[in-house]
Amino acid sequence: MRTLHTLYHLTRADFFERFRRYSFLVVLAITVGAGYLFVPPEGAGYLVLHVGLRRGIYNSAWIGLVFGFIAAMHLPLFGFYLVKNALERDRQTGVGQIIATTPISKPVYVVGKWLSNLAVLTLILGVLTVMAVIMQLVRAEDLTINPWALVGPIWLMGLPALAIAAAMAVLFESVSFLRGSLGNVAFLFIWLSMMGRVLSGAFDEATHLAQPTNDLLGFTRAMADIQQQVLALEPDAHMGSGLIVPVGDGEVSTFVWDGIGWSVGSVLGRAMWSGMAVVIPLASAIPFDRFDPARSRQRLKREGLLTRLQKRMGAIRRRDVLRRQCAETRVIQAATAVHLTPLALAPQRGQFLGVLVAELKLMLRGHSLIWYAGTVGLILACLVIPLQYVKQYLLPMVWLWPVLIWSQLGIRERRYNTGQMVFSAPHPVTRQLPATWLAAVFFTVVAGSGACVRLALTGEITGLLAWFVGALFAPALALALGVWVGNSRAFEIVYLLLWYLGVMNQVPAFDYAGVTPAGLAMNIPLVYLGLTAGMVVLAVIGRRRQLQM
Repeated sequence: MRTLHTLYHLTRADFFERFRRYSFLVVLAITVGAGYLFVPPEGAGYLVLHVGLRRGIYNSAWIGLVFGFIAAMHLPLFGFYLVKNALERDRQTGVGQIIATTPISKPVYVVGKWLSNLAVLTLILGVLTVMAVIMQLVRAEDLTINPWALVGPIWLMGLPALAIAAAMAVLFESVSFLRGSLGNVAFLFIWLSMMGRVLSGAFDEATHLAQPTNDLLGFTRAMADIQQQVLALEPDAHMGSGLIVPVGDGEVSTFVWDGIGWSVGSVLGRAMWSGMAVVIPLASAIPFDRFDPARSRQRLKREGLLTRLQKRMGAIRRRDVLRRQCAETRVIQAATAVHLTPLALAPQRGQFLGVLVAELKLMLRGHSLIWYAGTVGLILACLVIPLQYVKQYLLPMVWLWPVLIWSQLGIRERRYNTGQMVFSAPHPVTRQLPATWLAAVFFTVVAGSGACVRLALTGEITGLLAWFVGALFAPALALALGVWVGNSRAFEIVYLLLWYLGVMNQVPAFDYAGVTPAGLAMNIPLVYLGLTAGMVVLAVIGRRRQLQM
């Protein structure tokens, strides 16, 4: 009972601390907006959850299934980044050191954090459920509310996936090399590849028919039932399905789907996935260092950088004190009046270049030799491999490799608590901020120089210019989000989704780097050039706001 009492208060305290945060309200607002967009009206130009170009009437069963897909596929991805700060917050605030002196064991602590993560995501799932009821009434195609048909899919599909995402957040924070940006990038790939594997393995390649199984997302049984109903209405119907597809006027037809019966076996199958989620935080207790600074490499690196900065500032202060003492000694020893003449101002030439070089050194500090070797190998590979393979395989890597560099922009002052020193330096907005951005742009150009040379040699000048737009845009996006948000997660989420859609899947609207002919024809790079200017302006406004705080 004492363990349960401790677990309850750990979960409760952490949940209420998150509940009061501004970021939680932002996520709730996004959830409400997404709930509205995922039930489009007639003539919206897109279709959500379809078989061919057919959708179900907006009754309780269909809307519950749509929101269940959202809860299982998309909410865990964003929820992971929302809750992946529970352990790190205790490290930064010093609460972790206090907890380390108490009898709370590692398993109890990490399970409490997992339950807190799950409570936050469950509250969002509750808001999504309320939106499902509202959207059925707003669309008004069927005003009869069937509570089980509406709520059942949302919670039976969404809760197991959210439980696993909450547990993965605790696991990633417990493993030292997954706490930072590397873990954020890795989770996106893990989740997208897992969804791709589930979706690709769920359908027969020849007939496109779903094979009902107890998959993680919980959608194959429902999709198989929908396809069978469509085939009963139209035996020759195309069975291709998806979540979102653009459509024209008059192309969408509807049918009535009354849902599937959730048997005891299917409910237990969903509970099995939730039970698997319990194992993950228990396993997280093994690598968890219990806030021992001797075992935390990231903490040691941070303290090492802060110590060097403090030593440097101390040396400067001691030098100034010695100069003042020498000046006072000369004044005391002087027998006659001394006439002081103003000193000539020191030339300011070369100051910006020095700041630029210093920012570049800070960005490149702390990375492993393997990472540097990978950068050089990527450049050489782009120079020697045939151009078609460079565009197909290496260009996505070129636009992904500098993420760990970009994610530092705008947040170092807050992360290392050096804002007072940096912001008190001369020209923190007009000199230091542009130097930070240009240093990241310079590294981006160097890391992609192999691809640049190949594009130049083949005469693809338009593609080369679009590539430079991408090299300006990505650091500007990172700098603006870093200055305003104060952490790297916002940039990593936004940029990785842009990269996945624009570079990997070559969707023209998200092609910020000009890798698709359609994007170049639509002048999409010019749009992102304008967005780059806007991001730089936002970064300047945010930095001025920081100076006034």
